[in-house]
Amino acid sequence: MFEEALGERERERLSDVINRLIAVNFLVRDKERERYAIIRRERDRLERFFRFLGWDFIIDESHEVVFVAPPGAALRRNFNREETIWLLILRLIYEEKRHALLLSRQPVVTLAEIRAKYETFRLPLPGRTALERLVRLVRGYQLLDPLDGEGLTDDSRYVLHHTWLYAVDTQEILALQEKIARFSQSTDREGETGEGDDEEDAADRAE
Repeated sequence: MFEEALGERERERLSDVINRLIAVNFLVRDKERERYAIIRRERDRLERFFRFLGWDFIIDESHEVVFVAPPGAALRRNFNREETIWLLILRLIYEEKRHALLLSRQPVVTLAEIRAKYETFRLPLPGRTALERLVRLVRGYQLLDPLDGEGLTDDSRYVLHHTWLYAVDTQEILALQEKIARFSQSTDREGETGEGDDEEDAADRAE
């Protein structure tokens, strides 16, 4: 469906963009400028393609991000409790911080602020091993990037990309708070420190 007025090289670039968007639903201009430029230039073709698939296709030019998603829950990843809490905590922090910024700027959060948000819900911050994995998780989806290398000190800073707007809908913010509170109550009842923690994680928290 891309044959018209497209040379072989242009078709290859467009196919690369489509495969990239299907593999990872989010794209941030500052991280992938060339692909973002192709998406803007070929907006009409891409809209037709994703409409044919029945997928959502959004170019948010004000925040300079792209989002695609299949209908319903198709192809969505299932997250365990630890991953779910991490995602919900970061989404709440993003929502709080973005209102104090200019539209084009991206919120920055420290690990100390993330820890404080966990404590608000009476939940322990995951240990170092789990944190490294959780940071890789959201980084892979272009939701977050470390600003100070791979360190995990309280001063470590992370930029929260505007893709969070589409990872969890704004309408669900209150529901998120209630969901995290339920996780906290469950942890209190079971006396757990969180699923997936190993002995190294527990030692990290004790330091």
